[in-house]
Amino acid sequence: MLTTTMALIGILTMLTAGPATGPGPEDPAARLAAGNAHTCVVDGAGRAFCWGYNYEGQLGHSGTANRSRPIAVRAPAGILFTQITAGDGHTCALARGARAYCWGDGRLGQLGDGGTADRRVPAAVKGPVLVALTAGDDHTCGLGADGRAYCWGEGEYGQLGDGGLGRRPVPGVVPGPLRFRQLSAGGGHTCGVAADGRAYCWGNGVYGQLGDGGVVNRSRPVAVLTPAGVRLSGVAAGRFHTCALGSDARTYCWGQGTSGELGDGGTANRARPVPVKSPARVRFTRLAAGSGHTCALGSDSRTYCWGQGGSGELGYGGRANRAVPVAVRTPAGAVFTQLTAGESHTCGLVGGLRVYCWGEGLAGRLGDGTNAYRKVPVAVTTPDSPAAARRP
Repeated sequence: MLTTTMALIGILTMLTAGPATGPGPEDPAARLAAGNAHTCVVDGAGRAFCWGYNYEGQLGHSGTANRSRPIAVRAPAGILFTQITAGDGHTCALARGARAYCWGDGRLGQLGDGGTADRRVPAAVKGPVLVALTAGDDHTCGLGADGRAYCWGEGEYGQLGDGGLGRRPVPGVVPGPLRFRQLSAGGGHTCGVAADGRAYCWGNGVYGQLGDGGVVNRSRPVAVLTPAGVRLSGVAAGRFHTCALGSDARTYCWGQGTSGELGDGGTANRARPVPVKSPARVRFTRLAAGSGHTCALGSDSRTYCWGQGGSGELGYGGRANRAVPVAVRTPAGAVFTQLTAGESHTCGLVGGLRVYCWGEGLAGRLGDGTNAYRKVPVAVTTPDSPAAARRP
């Protein structure tokens, strides 16, 4: 996500590009994740750090105080993480050895540990071997080593994909013959790219975010109605919209469009994919979908965002909504390699060493030591950064 969606200046000698688009074998490991109001990162040593809103313990350091700078997640002894994902009030990470851990808000079963209690430190997920994770507002899904999708948590809209509407405190398989390469969980829906390049979605569909031409919920996967001959990759599910990269070099979005988050120049909802009006001669290569905005990495090494901009989450220096992509004012010489989008903030990774965030800063979600709103990217102060070393 998100979500719910979703910035290090120091020596986190780590981060490869990760799932702005939702994790999966077709993507490098997801090292950076924005939840609705918190952000997390995994460094090259396998340590996880989180910052921002923490009422449910989603920062994983054993407390519930908000943090405006990264704080280390208290992982079990010997556990090293390889990727991370964040929902509304919970966070999950995949450890070396393919074991999954979750922490934070667990009242709807979204931690996958078999219970409904909040966890302030990581708890092991009960389930199959997983190779990727993605978190929605109140549900979590994982991609199995067998290519099958497994989901748990809140299922009231059908977002668990098992044909029911109930909650599930442990992973359950999405039934059927589909095998996936990638998954992405939105606010109350889930989407995946199958091995044949077709996209499927399930869950909340009232704004058209399932892309099947309808506006109803679906408790089992339905095929996204792509233009003839177009295959999709890099799907990114936001709160009420979804975007994906097309095999025809275009980017497509569908679902809620009231803030311009579909990037087609309008503000109408769309129940099937419509092409984003990307800049001339620019092909998008990675996507991140937040609550009401979308961002992308361009083939010209620039970063673009569109949709809701009232908190500065588009990063262009203003706060107006944009119905077509606008370039982010990145720091001089910086080229983002990964993006993640939250409810009203966005973060990006530069060169495997630095991360920047922009947008709403309340509860410290930008990680720069303040609660300020930022209309352009600012560097997060990390425990290993020069700025941190100068602090008493």
